[in-house]
Amino acid sequence: MEKDIQLIDKVKSKRDEDSLKELIERHSGIYIDMVNKYIPESLEGVSKQDLLQDKDFCIYDAAIKFDESKNTKFGTYVGNLARWKCLNIYNKKIKFPQTNISDIFDSRVSQKSEMDDIEYEEEIQKALKAVTEIEDIRVKKIFVMRYCGGKKLTPWKKIAKKLDLSIQGCINIHNKHLTEIKKYV
Repeated sequence: MEKDIQLIDKVKSKRDEDSLKELIERHSGIYIDMVNKYIPESLEGVSKQDLLQDKDFCIYDAAIKFDESKNTKFGTYVGNLARWKCLNIYNKKIKFPQTNISDIFDSRVSQKSEMDDIEYEEEIQKALKAVTEIEDIRVKKIFVMRYCGGKKLTPWKKIAKKLDLSIQGCINIHNKHLTEIKKYV
């Protein structure tokens, strides 16, 4: 534990690459174990390989955020961060599985490149028609601002500010109604 604290201090204060490499060597196993334990091979839309490739960054991020005053071993901290990352991804995929409407909304830019302009506009119009069927007027505002503002998705922060809601509030409204919209499309 003392060795980890010394390495973490060097990473935080000096951005010491050798210390970071040693931390990665020492704690890669726990990260890999958590990914293998919590992400099934058959989870559609999630690349276990991508998560494993994020290992070095996640350990670096853990080192930067680590607070030794919490009386936790660094290995435990890395394991918990990896576990929560995996569980969040898993729960998101189970709760909001990919379908036509979420493919359109969640990967708008990549969808556009795969469709011709007319087909893409037709899909967006179907989705927006479904949005207008919902009584809560905030829903249409959120979907229009998020997905119809140009080539990139409008950030949640900007939407929240315009609607005078919290960021999480906007996301919750979006996710709640996404399920309803899928029924219409």
